[in-house]
Amino acid sequence: MKKTILGVLILGMMAWTGCATTQTMQDGGEKHAPMTQHYKDSIFKATENGEFSVEVLFPDKKLEMGVNSVDLIIHNKMDKDVTGAKITVAPWMPSMGHGVMEGPVVNEKGGGLYNVKNVVFSMTGDWELQVEITSGSVRDKVNLPMPPVGAMGHTHAMKAPDPSMIDTSMEKASMKGHFNVSYKSEVHPVPVNRLLSWNLIVRDADGKPVKNASIKILGDMPEHGHGFPTEPEVSGAMEDGQYLVEGLKFSMPGWWVVTFHITAGNMVDHVSFNLLLK
Repeated sequence: MKKTILGVLILGMMAWTGCATTQTMQDGGEKHAPMTQHYKDSIFKATENGEFSVEVLFPDKKLEMGVNSVDLIIHNKMDKDVTGAKITVAPWMPSMGHGVMEGPVVNEKGGGLYNVKNVVFSMTGDWELQVEITSGSVRDKVNLPMPPVGAMGHTHAMKAPDPSMIDTSMEKASMKGHFNVSYKSEVHPVPVNRLLSWNLIVRDADGKPVKNASIKILGDMPEHGHGFPTEPEVSGAMEDGQYLVEGLKFSMPGWWVVTFHITAGNMVDHVSFNLLLK
């Protein structure tokens, strides 16, 4: 009986010691048990297939409309630091069904830490970060809900980047690479305060015309917090993947962002075009 009690006490002490050791390692920022959150104020989630854990840290302690920066801690399913990975990050606003025009820039800092700059939130509200990780032959992804994005100071407008940094290309690959999209305006350069139409050309990743796609359009003037004064529509698909965009009206000069949300079969993606109008 004494041996049994002693055995139970030893086992109990071992179990307690293990928990204490795990907590100490968490506080010390060293090795952790698999899929364990490191910092209590972070956003933490495992990827869809359980290949990685992703933890988001906020250097500025809050998120505001405009340009933000976050840090990512990436570990694999054995809780080892993931280094040398290819990581893409895309802000997405689920309630509005759109993302943003400028992609974040990811820089590796070492030890599984990655800094993500130019995280742009174009309006206040609830956003998420869509993160995709490729490490060697392993690829996985996760959607991470963010804390509510607040207004920048006392305004709902966002400051435009340096014009030299804005990509005004008229042809782009969509955010996930499903489509190659270009547009042609019936009037060039694009005028201000005038109704006009665009010819939108949608092709798949192999360059083949995309037919019978469902396309929605969203206009945004980030510096002023408003979009089109009209309700443009996308209609008609010709054999070569061309669609007619009617009812466009840019009400004032400045920086505009036009986003097309494209659904074709089981592929859903979006692409944004920047315009600097005079």
